Amino acid sequence: MALTIEDGSGVASADSYQDLAAARQLSINYGVSLPVDDDEAETALRQGYLNLNTHETKLQGCRVYAVQTGIFPRKYVFANGFLVPNDSIPDDIKLAQLYAASAIAGGVDTNAVDDGQALKSFNAVETLYTETYQDGSRVKVNSRIQGVVNSLAPYYKSAVSSGQNYREFEYLV
Repeated sequence: MALTIEDGSGVASADSYQDLAAARQLSINYGVSLPVDDDEAETALRQGYLNLNTHETKLQGCRVYAVQTGIFPRKYVFANGFLVPNDSIPDDIKLAQLYAASAIAGGVDTNAVDDGQALKSFNAVETLYTETYQDGSRVKVNSRIQGVVNSLAPYYKSAVSSGQNYREFEYLV
């Protein structure tokens, strides 16, 4: 089943920011892996697309269309000192989707329940790092996908814009 691409126009049933061919090229450019099987790769891209929605509360601005299924397009967003057009999907967003898709295809369970685990101590000696958790705690299950965080960072509310901290404010429309 082919992906339905969000191109910035508010596609109601969108499930990806890029088609499979573009995602495969991007994965080659950045050394990120996708499943070889096309159906599995498309499923991973869909899951990566949905995973980005978990970052929405951290993002500047708001969705442009009521029917859109993903975090972009957005209005009232500044990235790297510039206003992001509200009819576009920035390349950073496509890369974030790819990082999420790759992690999910690699076994990261983004739908697991956080059991409230608590770190008791850690030990870092040269290249060895170990953690100990409080009694009754288990290893944290909701993984943070660093590539996603890095790609979305310019769009976060706390992003630096034009050398000044961004502050959220209301727009008069």
